Amino acid sequence: MNALWWQGVSYAGQGDFTRSIATLTRALALSDGPLFRALLGHVYGRSGDSANGRRMLGEIAAMSGTRYVSPIDFSIIHAGLGDADMTFQWLEKAYEARAVRITELPSIYFDSIRADSRYTSLRQRIGLPA
Repeated sequence: MNALWWQGVSYAGQGDFTRSIATLTRALALSDGPLFRALLGHVYGRSGDSANGRRMLGEIAAMSGTRYVSPIDFSIIHAGLGDADMTFQWLEKAYEARAVRITELPSIYFDSIRADSRYTSLRQRIGLPA
């Protein structure tokens, strides 16, 4: 499962969104959790398919009514959709909740917000090296 996660992320990092979506869709078929939906929503957004990105956002929002969904998952999708304000809103929720996955801040999912001063501030508050 983790291999599909990183393979899908790697394809997205190379701009090969078609292969990334196919890989993450396969991962989602094997694990029906919010993480793969978040990654898939992120890649849909980056590929220009905001409708499917928002669909994944709706799916994890529905899931959060019956199980834990990390605020990081919401922030990952919003970052892919290019919505910096919502990305930071969810990252702040993750910080306040002391979500373990806040350490994913340096990940490729958040490349689009690195130049924002809020990113630097959050990274410093978390204690991650620059």
